[in-house]
Amino acid sequence: MPEHSTPSASRPRALPPGGLSRRGLLRAAFGAAALAPLAACSVPGARVHVPTGEAEIAQAVSGFWAGRKRSGKLDFVNYTQYIDIDPADQSRHPTLTAFTRESGIKVTYSELIDDSASWFGKIQPEFASGQGIGYDLMVVGGDSYLTKYIRLGHLAPLDHSRLPHFARYGGAAFKNSSFDPGNVYTVPWQSGMTGIGYDPAQVGRKITSWQDLLDPELRGRVGMWNDAVQMGNVALLAVGVDPETSTPADWRKAAAWLRRQRDAGMVRSYSTATYQSSLQRGDLAASLVYSGDVFQANQSGSNLEFVIPDEGGLLWTDNLCIPSSAAHPVDALTYMDYVYRPEVAARISETVQFVCPVPDAQRVVARDAAAATGKRHTVLDALSTSPLVFPTKSDEAKLRHLRVLDEEEEKQWNALFEPIYQA
Repeated sequence: MPEHSTPSASRPRALPPGGLSRRGLLRAAFGAAALAPLAACSVPGARVHVPTGEAEIAQAVSGFWAGRKRSGKLDFVNYTQYIDIDPADQSRHPTLTAFTRESGIKVTYSELIDDSASWFGKIQPEFASGQGIGYDLMVVGGDSYLTKYIRLGHLAPLDHSRLPHFARYGGAAFKNSSFDPGNVYTVPWQSGMTGIGYDPAQVGRKITSWQDLLDPELRGRVGMWNDAVQMGNVALLAVGVDPETSTPADWRKAAAWLRRQRDAGMVRSYSTATYQSSLQRGDLAASLVYSGDVFQANQSGSNLEFVIPDEGGLLWTDNLCIPSSAAHPVDALTYMDYVYRPEVAARISETVQFVCPVPDAQRVVARDAAAATGKRHTVLDALSTSPLVFPTKSDEAKLRHLRVLDEEEEKQWNALFEPIYQA
């Protein structure tokens, strides 16, 4: 018997070419969050008072965790293929097995999340009716849906006294985000960067700026996304504005920059689904990209470059959080801290190959690379030295977080940015 179980309906599997893992779903998730009707958010459920200030937060933490103990069970829900796997048996996840062996906590692991919007719509009615959603731990993107969970009181405030490994090993870039200051409700699971990917052979020079995506030499060969969230945020960077502190006036400037790009015929396509394959085929010379897609493409034989433009790029995170209705929250918090051990974070990164929120995991991956042979050595060596997985300090200094929007701002934002790629 495995020491953790995965329901057969959601058992991890080898995906066929073109199949969607979390690497593929990320290209749709942000777009879905921006494009989905807000009807999903109107399911009955009153807002609650969100604690602010150290004293209020401390009181909320004490009130939630008082008297709670481990139960020996954990129900964990995630995206597809977004954790380490045993190459010989993709239904097994070695870090979960090791966690159960060490802690005695049996994990039921499910891969049922497709994107932020559909998952919110699925579980919000259960939250609103006061029922448990059946999970103690879930992965949620750092987008507007996460802020909705917080505002509606759906997430448990974290007891950081029980998260010593997060405190010690969590990277500074992954703490105190704009969507969850002080990591009151979340810790990062995996992360990534949004910047420019390009084919040096086609472009013929280095790309260094968002303004390069207005270069007439690239007319008709630039890829952008049908995604109001990401498009709006990178356009703010392009006009010299930090997205986190941007105003509606800044949004209008950013939208004008995108219209200028569109009207000049620069953009071949607005697509979150096809840009990676289009870059690899040579249909695009340059595109808005996720860093992980460039790493994956180059592992498959491409020779693409990823750049964080001089004006900055975006750092996004998918986050672990505990539903306020969790039946086994102490077990969930125990697992949260476990994945911040460098050895554990390294094992997960070696499969997922996104930006790792634990910088010290880099030395573990390098050690594993030195001990490996053949293809595994090649892949791990590339991982351990790649700034696409372990960003340098200079790269981190150029990264910004997405603008956090409330519901009224979200309407204004979408009204500005959606028509650009829907025209």
